Amino acid sequence: MIRDRRNEDLDRLCDLLSELDDQAHVLGTRPPRDWLQEVDAERSWVFDQAPVSAAPTRNVVGHVQIYLPPEARWVHDVAARTGRRVGELLVIGRVFVKPAKHAYGIARYLLKESVKHVETRGSLPVLDPADLALIPPSLCAKLGFRELHTEDHTPTPWPGQSDPQGPMTTDFPLIS
Repeated sequence: MIRDRRNEDLDRLCDLLSELDDQAHVLGTRPPRDWLQEVDAERSWVFDQAPVSAAPTRNVVGHVQIYLPPEARWVHDVAARTGRRVGELLVIGRVFVKPAKHAYGIARYLLKESVKHVETRGSLPVLDPADLALIPPSLCAKLGFRELHTEDHTPTPWPGQSDPQGPMTTDFPLIS
């Protein structure tokens, strides 16, 4: 189940990050705990395999955050190319799941729920290009995210767009 992240979850999440092959590419020299706390997130969720949410458990196997876009050129490029204001974008990032049998399904669930939350707010969900190494590329495509090449990050996936010159319809909002 998805629940709000608690401070007590941070040690477990740092352990999970150490199990990921691409974590060094994403974190650079930042300590995992700092990376998890460096953005002022609107939502920080974990996927906890325990059936109750009374206390943090060692069963936390996934993580996602939703936050306002950073001050970066790619954010302005995405806004311009989508016809949206920067304030209408919400970034989905810090997505990672423990490598295991059901990791793909858990990542899919975390992303789908994040997109629902963002769209409920009337915003456009954008994946943080700095974190893409932790998300299976096939999952991004399956959920309707498309690449948008920008000046300082390429690619920048976002849903519903395959050609940066104009929108296309997608079944992404219909995913239940």
